[in-house]
Amino acid sequence: MTQDVDDFLSMDDEDPTTSPAVAEAAQVALERAGDKRGQAIAKVRLAEALSLTGKAQEAMAQAQEALDICEDMRFEVGRGAALAAIARICAAHGAGEDDAELGFDSAQDALRHFRKIGVKRGEAIALWSSAQMECAFGTPRQAVKLASEAIVLFQDSGASSLEARACHSLADGYLAAGDTRRAAKAIERAMAVQAALGDKTKEAKCLHTLATIELQSNEPEKATELLGKARAGFKAIGDYRAEAMVMDTQRDMHLAAGRFVEAVQIVKETATHFHDAGDRGREARALLKLSELLLEGGDTEKSQKVAEVAANILVEARDEEGVKQAFELMGAVKHASMKREMEAVIELNSGFMHVPKHLIVDPGLNKRIQQSYGEALQKSLF
Repeated sequence: MTQDVDDFLSMDDEDPTTSPAVAEAAQVALERAGDKRGQAIAKVRLAEALSLTGKAQEAMAQAQEALDICEDMRFEVGRGAALAAIARICAAHGAGEDDAELGFDSAQDALRHFRKIGVKRGEAIALWSSAQMECAFGTPRQAVKLASEAIVLFQDSGASSLEARACHSLADGYLAAGDTRRAAKAIERAMAVQAALGDKTKEAKCLHTLATIELQSNEPEKATELLGKARAGFKAIGDYRAEAMVMDTQRDMHLAAGRFVEAVQIVKETATHFHDAGDRGREARALLKLSELLLEGGDTEKSQKVAEVAANILVEARDEEGVKQAFELMGAVKHASMKREMEAVIELNSGFMHVPKHLIVDPGLNKRIQQSYGEALQKSLF
């Protein structure tokens, strides 16, 4: 039975953007082979992968299908695992009373079921799922209690990776309660587990999470040090996307502290970072962010140039939505430039003329932006 539970929870969550495709391919192959048990396992994995990428409805459909298969087969471990997966999906994406009811009922059913059949690791999975539901819909105190119980059971059963994931849920409970100190301790425990497992990727993720907690605790010096370590960790393993996420946190930290120049510099580094990695799409998005910051700082000339570069990259990539954003941004830059010119003229002539300085507008701006975008489409840019 323990192997069955291992099978259900062994889905690798390191790259959720590729996990759904891998899990779906496995599920289709098992279905063709007539392996109902394997198919149910694959569906639970696929459900979690889809949930990680934000596809809640698809994730729920897969988990429910897995549950139906397990009930038809009287596959007890599978039934409990599918119920727990449904609860986690509700916790991650639920928004109303129906989702809350389904999630709590599924988590409680999974917990009773695993206790009935005597599978300790399954019981821990159900407790962990219940903790996530409490974080989303219930009380922080109960979330902390359930996550703590799950951690003990995971530790006793040797499920170190799951123990670390439950530590993150424990931290979420403490954060919901406003206890950043204990939340940091929970992430430090998770980080120690990942270090013992030799998982450099998850260890770096813990450093990043810990840095965000220190920011919430108003400890910028500690956060700065942790963010530097997280970046170094991701760089060492070649995970350029994760490193860029840390850089985004550094940017937000600078902006929140009023360090505008430093924020602009880190965004420039991010654009260069994606360029060096050959990721032109993300490079363009970083350039758009840089253009926005330059516009906010009043440097309309540089903002326009950067936006144009980003637009050209997005046109080459045939990213319609990105090009639309770039055109809108260039329109905003043009409006800001015209507004500054008008204000300068008003200031220059302020000694002998009176012009109201409020509500300086650019009539027809949105229409011109849409026309420009339409002209781009007509020129077969896509």
